[in-house]
Amino acid sequence: MIPEWAPMRWPSAWQDPSSLDLLKGSGINFLLIENHAELDAVRAAARQQGFGVAAPGSPPAGVTVVQGVWPGAMGGPQDRVAAGPTGVPWVDSNGWAVLLAAARRPESAVWVEASPKEGQPAGPAGYLVAVADSAAYGGRWIISLGGALLQSLAAGKSEALETWGKLSAATAFFNAHKEWAGYSQRALIGVISDFAGENEFLNQEILNLAARAGEPCRVMLKDRVAAASFRGLRGVIYADTGAPAPALREQILDFVKGGGLLITAPQWGKVENARPVAPEHPRYACYASGKGRIAQAREHLNDAYEAANDAVVMVSHRYDLVRLWNGGSSGFYFAESEDRRRAVVHLIFYADHGPAFSTVRVAGKYRSAAILAPGDPGRRVEMLAQKDAVEVHLPQVPVYVALQLEA
Repeated sequence: MIPEWAPMRWPSAWQDPSSLDLLKGSGINFLLIENHAELDAVRAAARQQGFGVAAPGSPPAGVTVVQGVWPGAMGGPQDRVAAGPTGVPWVDSNGWAVLLAAARRPESAVWVEASPKEGQPAGPAGYLVAVADSAAYGGRWIISLGGALLQSLAAGKSEALETWGKLSAATAFFNAHKEWAGYSQRALIGVISDFAGENEFLNQEILNLAARAGEPCRVMLKDRVAAASFRGLRGVIYADTGAPAPALREQILDFVKGGGLLITAPQWGKVENARPVAPEHPRYACYASGKGRIAQAREHLNDAYEAANDAVVMVSHRYDLVRLWNGGSSGFYFAESEDRRRAVVHLIFYADHGPAFSTVRVAGKYRSAAILAPGDPGRRVEMLAQKDAVEVHLPQVPVYVALQLEA
C-alpha cells in the first residue's frame, strides 16, 4: 500500500497553535497529539487546517506501527562504535522491520516509532537518515524531535532551523515519490518463516543481519508462499523449528530443482531424492537436486549472525544485485516497477556524511540513470555499461540519495 500519511509526534511543549506554522511546506500531514487539555487548541487548529489527528498509540485505520531503533552507526561507550574484525561499523536500521510488517499486513501503511538516542545529539544528517531509513523501504518514520532540537527550535537557533529544514525537505521528497513504495523488492535470498513464537528471534535476526551484511532479504510468510514469491531469488532460508507443511515443501523443492539453493536445518527432515556432494561448507551437508542444491546444517541454527553470513557466502557475491565501493557504513534497498522498466536503488550512508566519491554497480540492463535527493531536483549521471549490469560513479552525495534507473 502506498502510504498516504506523513506522521509526526507533536511535542507536548508546543501548546500554542501558531506552532503549526512550522509545518508549512514540510510534507507532514498527520499529527499524534497527547490528550492533554493544554493541547486542545492545537488539536482543534490542526484539524481545521486539514491535518489528520490522533492520540499517540491510536493510529488511524490502515496503519501498522512497529517499534524501531534510532538508525545509524551502532554506538558504544565513549563514542566508540561496534564493528566486525574486518568490517566498517555496524549500523542499526529499521528497513527489515518495515518489510516484515508490510508482508504481514500488505493492506496497511507501516509507521516506525523511534526516537533519538538519549545523550547523542542528532543533527541534520541524523534526522535525514531517520526519515530515509523507513521511507526507502516503503514505510514512514513517526517524526520525533529530540529534546535538544526542541529547545533550540524554541530559541530560534540557526542550527536547529537548518535541521528542521532538512527534515522537512526529506519528508516532502518522499511524498513526491510515493510511486516507489509500490515497487517490488529485488533480492537474492528469501527467508521463509512465520516469524513468530519459537521462530521469531532467529528469523527476524537473520533478516536484520543479512541486510547489515549487504544482502537485504525477501520476507516470505510460509502460509502465503506462491510461485511468484521466488521470482529473482537464488536462495531461500528455511530455519523454522518444525518441518514445512507438505505443500510448502513441494514449492521449495520445485525452486531447488529449477536451480535454486535451499539453506535449512535438521528440522527440515531427511533430504530425499538428492545426491550428496562434496561439502561446500564446514557447517552444512550438501546435496544436489535437479539443477539446484540443498545445504542442511549439521546442527540447529542458533547463531543468526553466522547463519546470515553463511547464506550470503553460499549464494555467492558473484550474483550481487548491488555493489557499492567506498560506501562506508551504508545500506541499500533495490526495487523495481511491475513492468521492470523503472528501478530505484536507495542508498543510505549511516555516518554523519555521504562519501566524497563512490561507485555503485547495479545488476540489470538500463539506458539512463539519475540521482535524486531531498532538496535536489535530480540530475542525470553517466553510466558504464557492463555485460549484465551498469556502473555509476557518484559525485559527492548527502547521507541519502536515490539512484533512479530506466530500462
